[in-house]
Amino acid sequence: MSKVLRYGKGRGSVEITGTDRDMYLQIIRDADPIIISVLEDTTEKLAQSSEKQWLVRQPKYGKSKGSKFMHQTGLRIRPPYTIEAFVENTADYAWAIKIGRESTSNLREGRRLADAVLWSPARRGVDTVLKKIADATVKSIRGIK
Repeated sequence: MSKVLRYGKGRGSVEITGTDRDMYLQIIRDADPIIISVLEDTTEKLAQSSEKQWLVRQPKYGKSKGSKFMHQTGLRIRPPYTIEAFVENTADYAWAIKIGRESTSNLREGRRLADAVLWSPARRGVDTVLKKIADATVKSIRGIK
């Protein structure tokens, strides 16, 4: 999975690359290492899980375009003071892939694949992420005394 750093939101966002990317990532990690480490770990696990469950087109329906290996994780800076972690599949058509009748998975037929293996698990995991951040923050506060 590749790590990405973006500034802005939506089509108006800019991807930060090169040495600037490394510098900004280090600043963000130094500012709040607890939250950033939890966000990065969680998004990496989500991306790996999604990649493992991602379906590949069966040969009898044509050649696969390889969207299974186009997952990307990263951080997004949204002005003025918001940092978001994200996982995405960068294939242009990833949002449109539907689970077919003859699918070899246990996912429900007709459902969109990205929703089943990326967005729903992300929504379900929000409480877990918040609990991890809270626990790590309390632990670090106790260590300061």
